[in-house]
Amino acid sequence: MSSRNSDTESRKGVRRQTRSVIAQYREAVVGSAMGIGIEFANYSLFDHSPAGSQLALTVAIVGVLLALLRSALQLFVQDALEPVEKLAEIVDLQADSNVALVEGLLQRYLSVTEIEFRPVKEQIIADATEQLRRLAVEKRSSTLQTTDYYEWLFTQFDALRPGEYVRAVSLSSDTEWNDSQLERNFLAKNLEAANRGAQVSRIFVVEDERLADFLKLPPIAAHTTEIDNGLMGYFVSRNYLQRADRDALAEIGEGFIDFNGHVALEDRFDPNGKARGDVTMLRSDLDKMRRIYQRLLNMAMPLSGVALGAEHRA
Repeated sequence: MSSRNSDTESRKGVRRQTRSVIAQYREAVVGSAMGIGIEFANYSLFDHSPAGSQLALTVAIVGVLLALLRSALQLFVQDALEPVEKLAEIVDLQADSNVALVEGLLQRYLSVTEIEFRPVKEQIIADATEQLRRLAVEKRSSTLQTTDYYEWLFTQFDALRPGEYVRAVSLSSDTEWNDSQLERNFLAKNLEAANRGAQVSRIFVVEDERLADFLKLPPIAAHTTEIDNGLMGYFVSRNYLQRADRDALAEIGEGFIDFNGHVALEDRFDPNGKARGDVTMLRSDLDKMRRIYQRLLNMAMPLSGVALGAEHRA
């Protein structure tokens, strides 16, 4: 949210608060005035009867209590909304945001009334606020776990249009390119995007001794027939990088996939073999990925040629 919008919202908040205070005093004054009016009528018309005085006093007290009750309710609501207001400092609810989701969050927050849970629910809001701050300021997400990892990738592939591109570097670990249903779905998303006219290219960094078996994997074979399905695959020897270009190997990390130089996912594979990753839109991250991809491409061989050579040697 821009500073101009923030200033505007601040001024609106001050005006709303001022109107609220005036309304509270007005209610108190009106209640008191009605009490005085009733007492005056009691003096004038009923010769100051005890019942009339009691009624006047009751009306005055009720008027003041109503004003105080309104003030107490406002303080309660403001206290309840404070965590959401913290979120609103980061998320512009008027922009491209899921307002219904935020409203649902508020309802869930208010529905937890047990005082024992207050520290827990406050920590939940604090964690969410920190993650949103990281997205807004650092342009990086926290690490996505396996299900969210694939869901995010599938969404990005579904959004690709003709002429757009995907550039990926894979270290070809056992976590990737296995026969799991998620990996099958992932390959299908790659093929669908390529068939729509997107340019999908991937550099595989593989040890020489693993290459023959690696080429036999169905997903890898799909990258060796780029003329037919649009997937472009390349091979770089990991053995060569370890000898001649360790800096490049270090910069690859655990692999990455770059969508149009606009947003990317950096792999962070779990020690137990589960796929995970961080989403980044940080310009320095994207520039580094572009440089390392081009650097590897300059030393890479098309996977189709490598596969053909392997067949001839066999």
